[in-house]
Order: sequence, then structure tokens, then C-alpha cells
Amino acid sequence: MGANWKQLRETCQAPVRGGNDVAGLLFGDHASLLFTKLFVDLRISPNYASIGFLACGILGAAFQFGSGLWAFFGALFLVLYYILDCVDGEVARWQGVVNVHWGYFDYLFHMLIKPLAFFGVGVGCHLAEGETWPLLAAFAAAVATLWRKILIEIPGILFLKDVLRKAGASAERTENEPGQASAPAAASAGGQANGFRLGLDFMTLRAILTNFDIGLLLLAVTTGLDASGALKIKLAGHELGFREAWLAYYGVVLPLDFLDYLVTYLRRRHFSTEMTRLLGLAHHFRAQDHERR
Repeated sequence: MGANWKQLRETCQAPVRGGNDVAGLLFGDHASLLFTKLFVDLRISPNYASIGFLACGILGAAFQFGSGLWAFFGALFLVLYYILDCVDGEVARWQGVVNVHWGYFDYLFHMLIKPLAFFGVGVGCHLAEGETWPLLAAFAAAVATLWRKILIEIPGILFLKDVLRKAGASAERTENEPGQASAPAAASAGGQANGFRLGLDFMTLRAILTNFDIGLLLLAVTTGLDASGALKIKLAGHELGFREAWLAYYGVVLPLDFLDYLVTYLRRRHFSTEMTRLLGLAHHFRAQDHERR
């Protein structure tokens, strides 16, 4: 007998919901659960979901080189890429599997697919309209997306590279010291501190307007409108297809969003704050737990 929906939500989604982003809260958790149940019931390894989301991402980006139905199906593949990205983590939590090697590949897959998606749309719009600006917009959106992710991840990367490596054998602990919280508890607290909460406020609106995965849903809508032969958008004396308008929007908004994040992070000393938090989480780091996974 397969797992029931309540068990799946409690085991696969609840532990990490505090760290979910706006796309996960709005549709990721709902769309992924059907696929997760299939993987769980058939006892399929989460690694296949990781491979699947890489394949869907590459196919989706490649199909964007075309137009009409090709672009629409490509957008659907990109949405599936996001859903499968949710699935691999959910299945891994159900099966109690933590594989740091696949976590590394997962990170690389994202760094590959996100710019490829914008690149595919940019080339597709360029080939369809013969104009240069879609290539520039795609470049701006891709670079902004990559550097925003790097900006957020730099403290963790440097922490693992310098602090844990220098700690050496002293980082390996066999048991927690009396009177101190366990590593899982600390990690849970850290995740909750950085969680995103939906609300009727500017932060939620901004997250929706700049989220890459929500952008993939909108890409599916716009390519569908273009494939249906809907009227084009008139902007500053030019006629734009809906996919071109999508690209123009993210080509402007994402670089501005990244610059604002950069200025804000520098002003609020994000690097120092995040390094301090990571040091607290690693206080009871046990190397042998990670070596055997």
C-alpha cells in the first residue's frame, strides 16, 4: 500500500517549509506531491528525479530556439524542470537519503539551466524577429540571475572552504556536549529564520515579480498565447510577441533587482551575519555523518 497524502506532506515537505521560497509556497509544494507519491510508491531513487529535471531543463531551453508550439512545449518542460527539482528533495527525505554528491550536482544543474533558459528565449526571439535587443535582454537576465544566487551563496561557500577545512579533525564530533542544542535542531532554527512567508505586502509582491520559477509559469502562458495567434503587444511604436514582452520584462527587472540586493546586503553586512549563523550551525558538525552518506 502506498503512502498517503498526509504522510507525504508531513515527512517530505513540512521539515523544509520554513525555508521555502515564494514559488514553492504558491505552487511548488502542490504540483510536486503527485510526482513524489509516484516515486515513493514505486520506490524510485530521487537521483532519477535529479537527472529528469536536468534533462527537462535542457530540452526546455533548447525548444525555446523555436517559436509557436515549439516554444510552448519548451516552456512546459521548464516548468516540469522546476517540479522535478522539488521532487528529488521530497523523495530523498521520505527515503531518509542524504547524498552530498547529488546535492553538488543539483547546484550545478541550476547554475546551468537558469541562464540557458534565458539564452534560449533570447535566441528564439532574435531568430523570429531579426532584432538584437532580445540577445542583450537575455544576457542581462541570465547574468543577474546567476550573480544574485552567487551573492547569496558566497558566505556558505567560503565557510565550507576555509572554516571547516581548517578545523580538520577537530570538526569531527562523536556526540553533542551536555546542555547544547543538536546540529539538526540548530539547522532547523536557521532554516526557519531564513524562511519566506506569504503576505499582502511589498516583499511578497517583489518575490513574485522576480522569482525565476514563477517566471517559467509565465513563460508557458506567453508562449501559449503566441502559439494561439493572439494579438501582439504594442510598446513604444513596436509590436512585441508575448514571449518577447516576457523577455524584455525580466531583462530589465532582474538586473535592477540584483543591484538592489547587492546594495542592501553590503549595507546590512549580510556576509558577516551569515558567517556567524553558519558558525553556530556547525558547532556540532560531525564529519562521519556526512562521509557515510
